Amino acid sequence: MLQMAAEVAGTGNLTDYILRAAIERARQDLMSQQTFAMSKADWQEFNKRLEMKPRELSRLRALLSSPDVFDRSAKRT
Repeated sequence: MLQMAAEVAGTGNLTDYILRAAIERARQDLMSQQTFAMSKADWQEFNKRLEMKPRELSRLRALLSSPDVFDRSAKRT
């Protein structure tokens, strides 16, 4: 099947056909990790949220301000 596809595509040989297909797939895979598309409305909402003042999360602030289990200088109870 691959050989027939290579002939139909006019690549000349199976190796070139497979290499070309692999390169195209690699390009797609990499691009899917680097770019994304959204509608104009979604883009506006995204920018609106970027400009918003962050919410105060007092419990999170307390957690991040308290000593962690790896802090050797923290007083143990």
